Amino acid sequence: MDNIIDIKRLWLILRKNMLLMIVWGVVFAGAAFGISKFVIQPEYSSSVALLVNRKQDQNDGAQFQNQQADVQMINTYKDIITRPVILGTVVKNLTTTNKQLISKAQPATYKKLADGSEVIDKQAKPAEYKVVDAKYDKSEINKENLSKNISVSNQENSQIFTVNVTLEDSKLARDAANEIAEVFKQKVSSIMSVSNVSVVSKAVNNKTPVSPNVKLITLVGLIVGIFVGFVWGLIKELTDRTIKEVSFLTDELKLTNLGQVNSIGKIKNIDEVVNTVPKNEKSSRSRSSRRI
Repeated sequence: MDNIIDIKRLWLILRKNMLLMIVWGVVFAGAAFGISKFVIQPEYSSSVALLVNRKQDQNDGAQFQNQQADVQMINTYKDIITRPVILGTVVKNLTTTNKQLISKAQPATYKKLADGSEVIDKQAKPAEYKVVDAKYDKSEINKENLSKNISVSNQENSQIFTVNVTLEDSKLARDAANEIAEVFKQKVSSIMSVSNVSVVSKAVNNKTPVSPNVKLITLVGLIVGIFVGFVWGLIKELTDRTIKEVSFLTDELKLTNLGQVNSIGKIKNIDEVVNTVPKNEKSSRSRSSRRI
């Protein structure tokens, strides 16, 4: 049998297997939804925007050139941010106990007496700190994992660039992005000739996951299921060697149609036919045969 399929036959296969395709589509869509919703770990993203200005020249032309140079230097800033010199400090600050400055140290003040001598007016005060516990455990974040989940982008001809952190914990993504900005501000001046680093916008806790895209994955599952159902029906049709139409015999095999034979059911065995003949009929037949 030739396996060539015309459009009409393809449409008939489609109609015949429509229910199967719908069932497969629903099954695959349900499986895709369940996996994307309950199996795949969601990821959250937070972004912090930075503006970096290098030391400016008083000359207007030089200032313009410096601004253009700042734009071109953004790729260098991107590279610095993803280096261990920044990320190592970020991870350390997030995973170790730190001292936070409450008030700066104040020197003692003196006042003069009438005789010209000086006495202490106010005692010197040392700087006051408070111990801040580590925000996260060391098992939750490391510089290698953080480096893989950081992206830095900027608009064309803009001095502002955005540091985007994508992690499985929305709070950790926010804190990591903000800490990267703070550490970058502290260290970039000693690495390059940078006079000012400003945080244009801080990262916030974005509780809406950026991945997986549940709707898209479910839709893909539905389409794949429908396609699998159609392919299954198509293969079944192509491997079916049953002759379904007389036209196949006359058109394809070039045989002559001599007519149709209706189904007559199961034919009884000759012994069964003999045994079912009544005895009277058998005796009359035997007498007739003797007379002959």
